[in-house]
Amino acid sequence: MSDTVISTFLNACQGPFGGAESLQGKTDADRKEVAEWIERFQHEKDIGVLAKSLNDHLETRTFIVGHTISNADLWSFIKVHEQVSGMSKDGQLKRCHLTRWFDLIQELCGSLGKLSPVHIELEAPEVKVAPKEKAAPADDKKTKKVSKKEAKAEEKKAKKSEKSDKEAPEAPKEVKEAPEAPKEVKEAKEAKEIPKDAPKEKKEKKVKAPKAPAAPAGPATPQPWQIDLRVGKILKVEKHPDADSLYVETVDIGEAEPRTVVSGLVKHIPIEEMQDRWLVCVCNLKPATMRGVKSFAMVLAATDDSGKLELVEPPKGSKPGDKCYFGNWKEEKPEEVMNPKKKIWETIQPGLHTTSECRAAWKSDEGVVHVLQSEHGDCTVPSVVGAKIK
Repeated sequence: MSDTVISTFLNACQGPFGGAESLQGKTDADRKEVAEWIERFQHEKDIGVLAKSLNDHLETRTFIVGHTISNADLWSFIKVHEQVSGMSKDGQLKRCHLTRWFDLIQELCGSLGKLSPVHIELEAPEVKVAPKEKAAPADDKKTKKVSKKEAKAEEKKAKKSEKSDKEAPEAPKEVKEAPEAPKEVKEAKEAKEIPKDAPKEKKEKKVKAPKAPAAPAGPATPQPWQIDLRVGKILKVEKHPDADSLYVETVDIGEAEPRTVVSGLVKHIPIEEMQDRWLVCVCNLKPATMRGVKSFAMVLAATDDSGKLELVEPPKGSKPGDKCYFGNWKEEKPEEVMNPKKKIWETIQPGLHTTSECRAAWKSDEGVVHVLQSEHGDCTVPSVVGAKIK
């Protein structure tokens, strides 16, 4: 966001509240906290992280510091304006404390300078609950009658069983012994019998092979950290032998051997400017053959509405193979090769864009912006703003 937009907004808002000094805080403690918030919002790069912490902070507060509006509110409003303006209704509901506060500030300020007001809709959808069916009242009289009848029936059964026990004849005391089996049959039986003390043969147990550990389940929906983004440097570039609009580049991405990359950049960037160029590459797409030449990566480039194209550039101090990541997903491990059936790239790519500060970023469905960066800083473009990255 430009300095002109910021100064115009602050001048428009601070005047009605008595000027900048009156908005520094009522007490020394408030003034210190206001200064801390302003410093944090001026230096924080990841707006998504900032918006989340602000949402949590405002859960039990009307204003960021104290009980009245302060410069902390105004500076914070500027910082999150772009993100809140891009939120869907569901995104506003998920960050309800942030959007409730945002709506209050824009109402209190009235004039926002060159910033546009954002429509906030926090009314949750009405949930209809089906009425519970009332249980029919139990008929006490009927249950009592049934229980009396059952009791009488049980008594009759008990009396009958007593009579039958008395009338039943006693078992004969003497039982004749069964005649002995013939001698020959006895001997045959004994021959077949195995002595109890004889050791039994143990069956060998089959040793089961250990099961291979199950592969960890991936996320339910595609995530930007599944894309393997790395810093690359062009070592050699030439025109495609069979396609006038394509370059064939040899790119070092920090592996033992450089990769061959085919890019449709001939109409946008002269070949002299491509030599020794630093890039950000997508390294885990399935290799694709383009007019007879196999390409093993893809170059990230941003194009604005007028058709102007610029390559996404890594920060200064980068080296080939440096990992690039969105927001706080530095430690997440990308896919070895993205499965085309899962459509990871196709799902994430529509959210890739350049911010008003010319930084490459991804915006989620909830409107949260995650900046593309490496350990050396942010990935940027020279000038195109609000451009789509492909």
